[in-house]
Amino acid sequence: MKKTTLALLGILLTSFAFAQTYSTGTMELYNVDDVLFTAKVDVTSTLVTLTLSGPDNRYLGFGFGVRSMGSGGDVVIFYDDVDTPAQDFQLSDRKFLGTGQVPEIDVNQDWTLVSNILADGRRTVIGTRVLDTGHDDDYVFSTSDSSLDFVWAIGNGYSMSRHDYSTRGGSMQSLTLSQEDVVLSDFKLTPNPGRSKFELQLPNGVNNVKLQVFDVLGKNVLTKTVSTLSTTIDVSKWNSGVYLVRVTSDNGSQTKRFIKQ
Repeated sequence: MKKTTLALLGILLTSFAFAQTYSTGTMELYNVDDVLFTAKVDVTSTLVTLTLSGPDNRYLGFGFGVRSMGSGGDVVIFYDDVDTPAQDFQLSDRKFLGTGQVPEIDVNQDWTLVSNILADGRRTVIGTRVLDTGHDDDYVFSTSDSSLDFVWAIGNGYSMSRHDYSTRGGSMQSLTLSQEDVVLSDFKLTPNPGRSKFELQLPNGVNNVKLQVFDVLGKNVLTKTVSTLSTTIDVSKWNSGVYLVRVTSDNGSQTKRFIKQ
């Protein structure tokens, strides 16, 4: 439990340390017979965020820095097969052994599974990782990169058995500055520090907003849907100290610190 709390706190703390995100945007990798697989890679100065979305009964694989599944390439796979020995990984950090072979599990599992959402037969998985893990098998990301080579695969199930050529591929995608995240980072907390309340002020154009507040131990003290650009939050009963205020919307997510006096 302690490790989980620290990991959550680490993710939240890093999220307010940047204002610019370089992104591939949402890439449609496979769309046949109502089977849709998409991926998105966002890179900041401190964190890589991978978003995979596809059917909830298939494995989803995405590899970095390569356009083929030749030996040595870095790949992450989500699968949910209770019969596999690596089931606890869920978001499994691996390396390619060659085309047609099941990628080998890395000794170091560097991806953190942030969310795994099931809805209407689809699964959306979000994972995060530092840019440079220091491990030889892992791809090193950089905000100076203008593009990203990648490979992908979608299985007919979770067994990761060999699949045909139509359900895998490789390509390159440009990394561009995501203006959405920059806009969302403009939200304000006033007064800050505050004693009895703070006002959350959102920028224009931000929709479907969820507000979450965490204390420094990672405990969620407030979750609220916000429908107006200005919302007042009563903090009079909160303990004095530092809180992390996270705003999530269609534009992405950002976190800022609030000090309760």
